[in-house]
Amino acid sequence: MKKTKNLFTIVVLNLIVLTSFGQTNFKWDIVTESLDKNKSELYSQSKLFVSEMWKSAQDVIQNDDKEAGIILIKGLNVQNLYYQMNDHRWTFSYTVKFLMKDNRCRVIIDNVHCVGARVAQYEWPHMPVADSYPEKKGLKITGVNKKRYSKIMSSLKQELQSIADSYADYLKKPLVDDSDW
Repeated sequence: MKKTKNLFTIVVLNLIVLTSFGQTNFKWDIVTESLDKNKSELYSQSKLFVSEMWKSAQDVIQNDDKEAGIILIKGLNVQNLYYQMNDHRWTFSYTVKFLMKDNRCRVIIDNVHCVGARVAQYEWPHMPVADSYPEKKGLKITGVNKKRYSKIMSSLKQELQSIADSYADYLKKPLVDDSDW
């Protein structure tokens, strides 16, 4: 009986560890702590990150509250795939929330969905955002086969993950030293 409980505990802990380190869906929630910066400094650094990461920061910022320590971004990601002598293009919308408190920040990326799909001058099916290809009527729903779907989703996931990774790295950099001016 005791061995069964121990085995069960080990299996549950392994599952928790595996799911906590693997990004298996299209939602990121990452907290960066021990930053040795107050909320105001983290807010300023986050605003700089947004202005460097997105081409037009003013167009993507939906909410900006310095006192609450919140910046809300609505972004677009375009995935291109060339096949059958045509450039296929899918546009995905996503939301990024930057939350700041003294000595820590949190970034949440979610609400990822396809808002547009085109092939030349033709509309294409808006593909669902998921880790797995829809087995039932997959080609009809997505407009692509399983291999192409996986390639697009993998690329999308990598680009969204790079936002979270870049933000964490950016916060760890020292604040701008303007003493030489």
